[in-house]
Amino acid sequence: MALSRIRSVAAVAIAVLALSTGLAACSQDDTKNSAASTGDTAGFPVTIDHLYGSTTIKAKPQRVVTLGGGDMEAAIALGVIPVAGADWFGNTQLRGWVKSALGDRPAPKLINASEPKYEEIAALQPDLIIYVNTINDKKQFDTLNAIAPTIAAPAGTKNVYGVPWQDQVREIAKPTGTASAGEQVVKDTETLLTDTAKANPDFAGKVITAGVYSANSLNAWLPSDPRMRLLTSLGFKTNPQIDALENGDFYVKISPELTPKLNADVIFMAALDGAGKLDPALVNDKVWNALPTVKSGHVAYWGGAPVINTATPSGEFSSAMSIGGPLGIKYALPKLVPMLKNALAGKG
Repeated sequence: MALSRIRSVAAVAIAVLALSTGLAACSQDDTKNSAASTGDTAGFPVTIDHLYGSTTIKAKPQRVVTLGGGDMEAAIALGVIPVAGADWFGNTQLRGWVKSALGDRPAPKLINASEPKYEEIAALQPDLIIYVNTINDKKQFDTLNAIAPTIAAPAGTKNVYGVPWQDQVREIAKPTGTASAGEQVVKDTETLLTDTAKANPDFAGKVITAGVYSANSLNAWLPSDPRMRLLTSLGFKTNPQIDALENGDFYVKISPELTPKLNADVIFMAALDGAGKLDPALVNDKVWNALPTVKSGHVAYWGGAPVINTATPSGEFSSAMSIGGPLGIKYALPKLVPMLKNALAGKG
């Protein structure tokens, strides 16, 4: 991420002043595309403690902007419809499984979070910015907080993009006046996961390695990655050899000499292209193909980087699996479980 493009707080303030004349009156349609209809105004003001201190929200937010990975989707699951939100992978169209959750409510405007355009965000006149599951950059937070009250990751968060979806939901629910709805969303999603794990006892205790093959490089997800958390919630165990490579990020690049560490009871690898074919470089990777897990067919391949932003079944699954949260989990599970069962049976 190019942090050199971050504007100073002063520059943002100037931009807000310059825009204020033309934006004094927001349209009726814009106002409807907000959190205005969720819950009531009781419980405000409310102070939220987070990674960078605390933020006080004086009144129920009406114009919410979400910037973290899965923040927009988690807000929608709560019934809080942002005026704008960021897709974790920078897709320019709303995912099909997110549209389904929206129903007939207005869709949020999609904005870029990898290099935030602060003037664009200021022009939206937000009264709350959700910056929860993110790179956790203090300069970005300070700049956003100068535009509108901003909520960051929960206090104590160590890994970038490493906020558990339950904490993400609760961190968004508190400042939006939807705490009760948040607890219900968490309960319902956890029940879905528990029931799925009980229905698939063969998953319990099996060691799994998961990751993505991209740009001729193997990458393994660490325990804080949302995809790994989803897999372990189904009963799988993380690979201790990969866990030992913890680097504070959500993934680790696997060099050829480290490839043997990927071996596990099952491997779940995002490595398929738009045609459903395995990346040719991986097909010809002798070290990869020598892994006992791969040789025995205990591997599940799914759509990788070439498909995640496509409006295809593979892209929908890949995005839901990767963004996760209540909406993504609900969509991905029925497709994920058969893939894992086939891999465990050596049908990969």
